Amino acid sequence: MRMLVDEIISSIEIIQDPYLKAATYAKIGERLVAMKDEHFKLAFTRALENANSIEDPPTMFKALLAVGYSLKKVGIKSANRIFQQVLEGSRLLGQGDRDLLMHTAAKYMVAAGDIGGAIIFAMEIQNLQLKDITLLEIIKRNTSLLERDQIKIAYRLRKSRLALDNITLEPYRSKAYLELIKIHLHLGSYEKAITMIEEIERKPWAKLAFKEVVFHLKDRDALSQYIPVLEQAAHRLSKKFGEDFLVEMGRAFALSGATEPAVNLIRKFGGGMESLSEIALTLIEKNPRALPGFIDALSSEEMEVIGKDIMNHLLEHPERGNPEIIGAIERKSPGEEVLVKIVRYRILKGDIDGARRTAAEIKDRKLRSIALTDVANYLLKENSLSEAIDAALEVKDPRFSSILISEILLRALDNEITERKVRE
Repeated sequence: MRMLVDEIISSIEIIQDPYLKAATYAKIGERLVAMKDEHFKLAFTRALENANSIEDPPTMFKALLAVGYSLKKVGIKSANRIFQQVLEGSRLLGQGDRDLLMHTAAKYMVAAGDIGGAIIFAMEIQNLQLKDITLLEIIKRNTSLLERDQIKIAYRLRKSRLALDNITLEPYRSKAYLELIKIHLHLGSYEKAITMIEEIERKPWAKLAFKEVVFHLKDRDALSQYIPVLEQAAHRLSKKFGEDFLVEMGRAFALSGATEPAVNLIRKFGGGMESLSEIALTLIEKNPRALPGFIDALSSEEMEVIGKDIMNHLLEHPERGNPEIIGAIERKSPGEEVLVKIVRYRILKGDIDGARRTAAEIKDRKLRSIALTDVANYLLKENSLSEAIDAALEVKDPRFSSILISEILLRALDNEITERKVRE
C-alpha cells in the first residue's frame, strides 16, 4: 500500500495544468488524512508549493483557495492562514478578478461550514449584485444546515441576520428574508416570523413566506392560535401589494385546511364573491378534501353564486367531484339553479336515483321541468322508456310535461325504427 501511495503522489507531477496539479495534491491529501496515512503532510506541502509557484496571480490565489479548502475540510488549522493570505494578497488584483476570487472563497467557506468566514469574504466583493448573490447563497446554506445542527440555531440566525443586513438589492433581500423566516420557524419564534413577512418588498416572496408560515404552523398543530395575527398581517400586506394578495393569503389558509379563517379573511377585508370562487376552484384541483369545509363556512347567499362556479367546473371535469363535495353544496341550500346543475352532474356520474332525488327538491316549476327533462332524456338513452315517462309525469307544468312525453314517445319510436333497419 505504501508503494502505491508513493507512486500516486509522484505521478501527480505529470499533470501540466498548474492549478489542477495543486488542487489534485490537496485532494490526495484529504484522502490520506482519512486513511490516517502520514503521507498527507507531503501531499499538502507539495500542493502549497505548486500553488505558490503559479505566476498568474488570479490563478495562484484560486489554487491557494482550493488547497485551503481541502485543509479546512480535514480540520488542519493552517487552512485559515491560507485564506487570510488570499484575502490580503488579492487586494492588488483588479476589481473584477478580486470579486470573483472573493466569491469563490466565500463558496469554499460555506461548503466547509464556516458561515462567519464566508460572510467576511462576501463583504469584500465590490460588485453589488455579485455581493448580494453571494450573501444570499450563504444564508440559504446556513438555513439548510439547521436540520443537522439544532444546537446552533441562534448562532445561525445571527449570522444570517448579519448577511441580510448587508444585502441591498432586490429580489435578493426579499429572498433572504424568506430564509430568515424559516430559521425563526425552527426556533419556534412564530410571531417574529409572521412580523418579518411584512419586511419583504417583493410580492412573490412575500406570498411564499406567508405560505411557508401557514403550512409550518399547520404541521405543528399551532395554526388556529395564530389566525388573528396572520389575518392582520394579511390585511396590511394586501394594502402593500394589492387586493389580489389577500386572495393568495385566503388560498393559503384554505389549502392548509383552515377554511373558516379563509372565508372570514375575504369577508373582513373586502375580497368579494369572485375571490371566494377563485379559492373554491383552487381547492377542487389541489385539496378537494378541504372543499366541503370551505363550503360549510359560506352563507347560503354566497353559495348561490359560488355554487354555480363550482358546479360549472365539475360539469366540465366530473372526475374531480365526489359525493362529499356535492353533499356539502346541497346542504347549503345553494339556490335552485345550482340544484339543476347538481342533477346534471349526478346524471354524468350515472347516479340517476340521486339525480331524481335532487330534482324532486326543486320548487320552481320551470327549473324542475328542466331538471326532470335531463333525467328523462338520460333514461330514454338507456332504453328505460317507462321510467322516462314516469320522470316526465313528475313535471308540474302540464304544457312542459306534455311536450316532454311527446318527445319521449317520438324518440322511442325513432329508436325502434332504427333498430329494425339494422336487424333487416
